[in-house]
Amino acid sequence: MFSVSSKTQYGIRALIHLARRDQGQKGGGCSGLGSLATTAEIAAAENISPKYLEGIMTQLKMAGILEAERGKGGGYKLARDPSKIRMLDIVETLEGEVIPVSCVGNSELCAMGKTCLPRRFWVGLKGAVDQYLGSKTLKDVMDA
Repeated sequence: MFSVSSKTQYGIRALIHLARRDQGQKGGGCSGLGSLATTAEIAAAENISPKYLEGIMTQLKMAGILEAERGKGGGYKLARDPSKIRMLDIVETLEGEVIPVSCVGNSELCAMGKTCLPRRFWVGLKGAVDQYLGSKTLKDVMDA
C-alpha cells in the first residue's frame, strides 16, 4: 500500500499555514517573506501535536525550506517564496527518496537482477512520482 506519512502531511499543512500567513501580511502592506509563527501557534491552528511538529519544523529548517528566529517574537518563516518550494523537496526532506520497492535503487537486491521485468515497472513509477512532485510547488498546492 502506498501512503504518505502523517509527518509529511503535517509538514505540508504547516508550510501552507506559513505561506497563507505571509500572503495575508503582504495584503496588509508588508513586503517580502517574513511573517513569523511559533510552533505552538501552527500546532494549535492545524491540530497537530506541538512536540511532534517541532521535529518536523527542525527538519524543514535544516533543509533550507524554513528559517527560524529565536527569542521573544521569534518563530518560523518560509525561506523562499512558495512558488520556489517544490513538493519533491518537501517530501524528500521528510520521507527520504520516494522508492516504491527496494530494488529500484539497486537491481542487485532482486534475485532476478536487471532482467526482472516488474522492476522496470517500479522504476517507471518512481520516475512518474518524482516528475509529478518535482513539477508542483507549495503555491500550486495552496491554489488547488
